[in-house]
Amino acid sequence: MDDEMNTSELLKEVVEENQTRKILAIISKCSTIEEATEKIESLLKNN
Repeated sequence: MDDEMNTSELLKEVVEENQTRKILAIISKCSTIEEATEKIESLLKNN
């Protein structure tokens, strides 16, 4: 059971890191906070 929990925890961490990377990429490409906010909200709704 510990192996399953560790695998689940690792998977969760990887997913969170990937989400953070996507958000940072969006922010770096947007010229306004409003544009970034819209794109991030869209990303979060699709997940």
